[in-house]
Amino acid sequence: MRTLCSVFMAFFAMTGFASAEPFQEITVGVPVVSIAEAETWYLNLLGSDVEVIKPFPGVVEFKVAPGVWLQIFEADDQQPSRAIIRFLVDDIETAQGQRADVGINTGEAIEIPNVVTFSEFTDPDGNAFGLYDLP
Repeated sequence: MRTLCSVFMAFFAMTGFASAEPFQEITVGVPVVSIAEAETWYLNLLGSDVEVIKPFPGVVEFKVAPGVWLQIFEADDQQPSRAIIRFLVDDIETAQGQRADVGINTGEAIEIPNVVTFSEFTDPDGNAFGLYDLP
């Protein structure tokens, strides 16, 4: 039995199983009242060159970073998510200006010197978001 266990462990070590990350991608789901209205708002937030898929009616997914998808889904009894989704940007002032140009208020930028500059805001359905940049 000990030999079988040793062979089994050696096999997984050779395949990289023991050192593999636990997940390959992440999808964060956000409930919305109207998928059509939310899709427009999220396209304005994320930019027109974001990858978009619609796997089935009532669901739209946006690829927001390598291996990270933001999924909006229409919910009959929509309650805002209790989580906050924050996006790292190169320059918060520029990022906020780009969103303001398309009618999205991303809140006041708050700076913690030598640590982070961030802002917080919500989508039209009350789901919490933020932008941040690092020094």
